[in-house]
Amino acid sequence: VSMPALSLTGYSDDDDGTQIDIAVEAPDTEMTELMSLHQALDILEKQDRRLIFLRYFMDKTQTETAKLLGMTQVQVSRREKKLLLKMRSFLSE
Repeated sequence: VSMPALSLTGYSDDDDGTQIDIAVEAPDTEMTELMSLHQALDILEKQDRRLIFLRYFMDKTQTETAKLLGMTQVQVSRREKKLLLKMRSFLSE
Protein backbone atom coordinates (compact mmCIF):
# COMPACT_ATOMS: atom_id res chain seq x y z
CA VAL A 1 0.00 0.00 0.00
CA SER A 2 1.57 3.25 -1.03
CA MET A 3 0.82 6.39 0.89
CA PRO A 4 1.19 9.96 -0.26
CA ALA A 5 4.05 11.87 1.30
CA LEU A 6 3.77 15.06 3.30
CA SER A 7 6.79 17.28 2.72
CA LEU A 8 8.04 19.53 5.48
CA THR A 9 10.88 21.99 5.25
CA GLY A 10 12.80 22.74 8.42
CA TYR A 11 15.50 25.30 9.09
CA SER A 12 18.28 25.38 11.59
CA ASP A 13 21.05 27.90 12.27
CA ASP A 14 23.65 25.89 10.35
CA ASP A 15 21.80 25.08 7.09
CA ASP A 16 19.51 26.64 4.56
CA GLY A 17 16.67 24.14 4.86
CA THR A 18 16.09 20.45 4.88
CA GLN A 19 13.12 18.76 3.28
CA ILE A 20 11.63 15.84 5.17
CA ASP A 21 9.08 13.54 3.51
CA ILE A 22 6.71 11.78 5.90
CA ALA A 23 4.32 9.08 4.66
CA VAL A 24 0.75 9.93 5.63
CA GLU A 25 -2.49 8.09 5.07
CA ALA A 26 -4.81 9.64 2.49
CA PRO A 27 -7.76 11.38 4.18
CA ASP A 28 -10.31 9.15 2.50
CA THR A 29 -8.58 5.87 3.43
CA GLU A 30 -10.23 5.61 6.84
CA MET A 31 -13.66 6.33 5.32
CA THR A 32 -13.13 3.65 2.68
CA GLU A 33 -12.02 1.12 5.31
CA LEU A 34 -15.08 1.86 7.46
CA MET A 35 -17.39 1.45 4.47
CA SER A 36 -15.74 -1.87 3.59
CA LEU A 37 -16.07 -3.09 7.18
CA HIS A 38 -19.74 -2.12 7.20
CA GLN A 39 -20.29 -4.10 3.98
CA ALA A 40 -18.45 -7.11 5.42
CA LEU A 41 -20.65 -7.00 8.52
CA ASP A 42 -23.77 -6.77 6.33
CA ILE A 43 -23.06 -10.16 4.76
CA LEU A 44 -23.34 -11.81 8.18
CA GLU A 45 -26.53 -13.06 9.76
CA LYS A 46 -27.94 -11.03 12.66
CA GLN A 47 -26.64 -13.40 15.37
CA ASP A 48 -23.19 -13.46 13.79
CA ARG A 49 -23.07 -9.66 13.56
CA ARG A 50 -23.97 -9.51 17.23
CA LEU A 51 -21.12 -11.90 18.10
CA ILE A 52 -18.61 -9.72 16.21
CA PHE A 53 -20.06 -6.55 17.73
CA LEU A 54 -19.78 -7.91 21.27
CA ARG A 55 -16.24 -9.19 20.77
CA TYR A 56 -14.70 -6.32 18.81
CA PHE A 57 -16.79 -3.24 19.51
CA MET A 58 -17.85 -3.94 23.10
CA ASP A 59 -14.57 -5.68 24.11
CA LYS A 60 -16.40 -8.66 25.61
CA THR A 61 -14.49 -11.85 26.29
CA GLN A 62 -15.50 -15.07 24.58
CA THR A 63 -17.01 -16.24 27.87
CA GLU A 64 -19.03 -13.03 28.32
CA THR A 65 -20.16 -13.19 24.70
CA ALA A 66 -21.17 -16.84 25.10
CA LYS A 67 -23.36 -16.02 28.10
CA LEU A 68 -25.06 -13.16 26.26
CA LEU A 69 -25.70 -15.29 23.17
CA GLY A 70 -26.66 -18.51 24.97
CA MET A 71 -23.63 -20.38 23.65
CA THR A 72 -20.57 -22.02 25.13
CA GLN A 73 -17.16 -20.33 25.03
CA VAL A 74 -15.93 -23.04 22.65
CA GLN A 75 -18.85 -22.39 20.28
CA VAL A 76 -18.07 -18.67 20.30
CA SER A 77 -14.41 -19.35 19.61
CA ARG A 78 -15.14 -21.62 16.65
CA ARG A 79 -17.87 -19.35 15.24
CA GLU A 80 -15.72 -16.24 15.62
CA LYS A 81 -12.85 -17.88 13.73
CA LYS A 82 -15.17 -18.84 10.84
CA LEU A 83 -16.72 -15.37 10.74
CA LEU A 84 -13.35 -13.61 10.66
CA LEU A 85 -12.23 -15.85 7.77
CA LYS A 86 -15.46 -15.10 5.92
CA MET A 87 -15.04 -11.35 6.45
CA ARG A 88 -11.36 -11.43 5.41
CA SER A 89 -12.30 -13.31 2.26
CA PHE A 90 -15.00 -10.74 1.47
CA LEU A 91 -12.63 -7.83 2.07
CA SER A 92 -9.89 -9.31 -0.11
CA GLU A 93 -12.18 -9.63 -3.17
